[in-house]
Order: sequence, then C-alpha cells, then structure tokens
Amino acid sequence: MAYLSALARSLGLATIAVCFLLPAQLRAAEDFAFLPAVTFDDPTRMQLLDITRAGDRLVAAGERGVIIVSDDDGGSWRQASVPVSVTLTSLHFPQPQLGWAVGHSGVILHSSDGGDSWTLQFDGNAANRKYLAWAQQRVEELEPALAETEDDAALEELEFALEEASFAVEDATDAIDTGPADPFLDVMFLNASTGFAVGAYGMLYRTDNGGSDWEIAIGGIDNPDRFHYYALAVDAGGRLYLSGEAGLLYYSSDSGNSWERVEDLYDGTLFGVAAQGDQLYAYGLRGHVFRSADGGVSWEEVDNPERYSLYGGTRLADGRVLMVGSGGLVLASVEGGGVRGWRHPSRSSLSSAVTAASGDILLVGMAGLLPLSEAESL
Repeated sequence: MAYLSALARSLGLATIAVCFLLPAQLRAAEDFAFLPAVTFDDPTRMQLLDITRAGDRLVAAGERGVIIVSDDDGGSWRQASVPVSVTLTSLHFPQPQLGWAVGHSGVILHSSDGGDSWTLQFDGNAANRKYLAWAQQRVEELEPALAETEDDAALEELEFALEEASFAVEDATDAIDTGPADPFLDVMFLNASTGFAVGAYGMLYRTDNGGSDWEIAIGGIDNPDRFHYYALAVDAGGRLYLSGEAGLLYYSSDSGNSWERVEDLYDGTLFGVAAQGDQLYAYGLRGHVFRSADGGVSWEEVDNPERYSLYGGTRLADGRVLMVGSGGLVLASVEGGGVRGWRHPSRSSLSSAVTAASGDILLVGMAGLLPLSEAESL
C-alpha cells in the first residue's frame, strides 16, 4: 500500500485506475479484433493501405479488416469475407488464386480463391508463443557455452548475448500477458510455398509450406535493437531486399537464409525498395530516395526536392518505378536514374499503387481508392 500511495501522488489516482484496467481493455480490444470484418456501404472510401493484382483481378486492403476486389479494372468493387477486424497493411499474390494478407495483432490471412474469401493462418498470440520459445531456447544454448568458454573476448561476447536473450524471455513473457499487439507490415512470397512476413520490433517469420507453419527467421540477420521492418522486395534475379527503421537495409542472395546489411546509407526510416530492371530504388522519410545499379551492394542518393515521406512503391507496366507518399506526392523514375513528380489534388497521404490490366494506374491511401489520372504535375 505504501507503494500505491507513492505512485498515486506521482501519477494521480486516475492513472492508477487506468493501469489496473489496461489488461482488461487490451483483452476486450483483442476480442473485437478477431471478429469478422463489418460490411461497409462504400469500402473504397475507407483508408486503404495496399493494392495489388491477382492475375487480372485487383485486390486492396486497409482499415477494419476491409479487403475489396475488382474484376473490371477498378470500375466496380465488392467486399471480401474476412475473419478479422484489424487494420490490414499488406497483400501479396504469388499466383492469381493464392494470396496472403497481414496486419495488426500479428495476423496473417490466406486466400485460395483470388481474394474473395480469407482464413486466419497465424496471429499475434501464436507469434508471442513462438518468440518466447525461441528466446528460451537461446538462453539454454548460451548458458553451457558460457560455462565452457575460457577465452576472455569470447566470454564477454557470450555474456552480452546471454543478457540479451534473458531480456528477450522477459519481453516475450510480458507480450503473452498483454496479448497480440505488434503488427506485421509486409508479406511476400517467392512461390506458392515459401514466403516471409515482417513487422514491428524486428519480427521476421518464414514459411516453406504455404503458411501451414510460420517460424521465426531472425537467426541470419543482424538487428540487435529490434528495429521495425517495413517492407520486402525481390528483383528479377531473385535477390531479396528488406528495409526498415533507422536506415535498416539488407539484401539476401540465398532466399532469405542469410542477410547482408548495407551500412552507413541513411539514418532515417526506409519504407521500401522497388526494382526497375537491374536498378533498385529505396525510399523513405522526407522524400529520401536512393538508387543501386549493382544488386543493392552500393547506393547513391537521387536528387528529389520534394521533402514528403514516401511510403510505397511499385514497378509499372512500362518498366518505370512509381513511388507514393504524404501530401499526395507521386514520383516516377526517369531515364538516367532521376525522378519526376506529381501531386494528387486530394493532398491525402498515399501508401500504394498498382497498374490495372487496362494500363490505368490506381492509388490507395488515407482517402481510399484514387485514380492517378487526377494527379497534377509538379
């Protein structure tokens, strides 16, 4: 009681009440999150975070578990059956009928009918259990190694690793108590079997059986501070790219078994990478754009006077890279490695773009679905 009295004086009685109610509130929010998505009158006006193609079909996803599909190049849309009500952040269809979506509360959804209906494959509860098991195993491996080591340098390194693993066990235990809070922010499949989901606090999961099992895949990547991962990409040669918070940028030449970090490129967040033939564009905060012509080994900054953050990118049918972001900013790569920009008249933040089968370009973001034809030249 003395502890509670001191806490009450420093934080106030109302804050104490909130502290005790928080676990119940989190559980209530979790219960709501795993209810089916509500049907909306016009889901194209909801906040949409990603749009992609499933063959000639268009599929978009966003807040409150909304997934919409169109079979007429965006002329009309219908809402899909989705088993969760959380915000969905990313979609990927390696084949026209097979798709995956990820989002808040650590959900991974799967569709086998081109996006008309979805099932829950994985969620944050399972992710929390997987992370706790991984951290406990890490401790069990390090403790005997530490006891057998006599080399001072190796001893210091193992002591640090064991301390980090012990902290990870504590974090994972707390996460199980509070529920599935961390979001996945991107998903990408190399084929119908092998795929990756990445997200907040260094979450990196992999499946090699079409999502029947999702396993932690952080062993081959250097991210001790657990910075957020925002996006995955693959180039024409099959090399993978992963970008994230605090300038994180990696490439993998062995299908994600190991990752090489690009050092000292940029201190700010990189929200994505897009491939244009043998060239790559990485983009992020305050309009920073970088280009690589050697598979992501070396990079140079691209001149871009528009200092609006860029959140999404795609390769257009004509081979150009298109990047979109805050303030309605749209950038397209031009010959010679530069970029040219437009501004959408809505001035709303944009998060993704896609080329329809007709060649029309559609954008999604805070204002829902928007055609690129309405954009204004800068």
